[in-house]
Amino acid sequence: MKKILLAMFIISGLMLQGVYAEEEYIEKIWAHNLGGNVWDVLHGDFTGDGVPEIVVASGCCGNPGYVTVFDTKGEIVWQAKMPYEVRAVDIGDIDGDGTLEAVASATNSKIYFISNKGEIVKIISDTSDVSRIKIGDLDGDGKNEVITGSNYIRVFRNMEEDANYSTANRISDIDFYDINGDKKLEIITAGLGNYVYAFDSDLNLLWRSYSNQVVWGAIPFTYQGNPSILVLARGYFVLDKDGNTISKKDMEDYYITGHDTGSMILLADGKGDLNSFDYSLNELWSFQAEKEIKDISSYKEGSETIILFGSMDENFYMIKGDGKFIGSAKADSYVSCVDSFNVKNGRYVVYGSFDDNIYTYYRETKNVPFYGFGTVLAALMYFLYRRRQ
Repeated sequence: MKKILLAMFIISGLMLQGVYAEEEYIEKIWAHNLGGNVWDVLHGDFTGDGVPEIVVASGCCGNPGYVTVFDTKGEIVWQAKMPYEVRAVDIGDIDGDGTLEAVASATNSKIYFISNKGEIVKIISDTSDVSRIKIGDLDGDGKNEVITGSNYIRVFRNMEEDANYSTANRISDIDFYDINGDKKLEIITAGLGNYVYAFDSDLNLLWRSYSNQVVWGAIPFTYQGNPSILVLARGYFVLDKDGNTISKKDMEDYYITGHDTGSMILLADGKGDLNSFDYSLNELWSFQAEKEIKDISSYKEGSETIILFGSMDENFYMIKGDGKFIGSAKADSYVSCVDSFNVKNGRYVVYGSFDDNIYTYYRETKNVPFYGFGTVLAALMYFLYRRRQ
């Protein structure tokens, strides 16, 4: 009888799920072939149900291009067709109706304003292909402006062009940042004509900074406690709020892609090196992909930073904020864009490739039984039993 009771106690101890461990996983849920290169991917709630949709810009080779909105199950919510490939898109409420709209550009040098339901409501011609579009409330009046970059920077209010500025060379980056502390956002742009420009919200030029190297991007950040701009070139240099160079690092290779995670700066060169820096530009760690990194994104899981990026080595990568590898996924061509968003306790991770596909994965942290506590308790029961005997 004592042996039977002992066995029951041990089994109960083994079955006691008193402690839980966390198991991380990510699984592919769907992919969709768009019939052309995937150039950009982002997310936003177009349907108003509280769950973001996935917005994709695609097209190739002189064929029609598309802005496509998918739900999280991979079903098309709507698709807007343009005569040529769509290389840039952004989303925001641009007409003040409280819902999201999209603005896209195709390689016919036209800008397309797209309604919440996917109808093209306005087309505006530019003088060259528009490579960057950004939507935001520049002047703090509660209404969004649309800023586009080609060899002109243009500001649109209520879908009408309000101002423009000729840069003579193609714009490679657009960002918003209150660099002078006036509580309004300034427009910061970088161009392949070697200039970084700073404009006020009405597109009046505040300053421009010339480099003797091609400028690939400009990242507004706080450098040693002051509003500054990190410029990606052959190496990098830092501009203060007035456009003066205050720090510089030269190198043989160009930094082409950069990203601010909110706790560190990530810079990627043309060879596949991803380097991490703190906000004083002290190097933290590096990660090596096989070829050039095309796009970088990040998000927080609790207190931990998760970094996503795509490479010309045809891989999508996930790493932790300390540079440790989580996993990768293979595409049939280079991975051009990455994005992610939360829905309840899960994370949707999305990337696009020049194999014409958009890929969507699902990741969550879930509780799973961990029997270590029960095993210890059973062992303790057995020890006490043997001692009593």
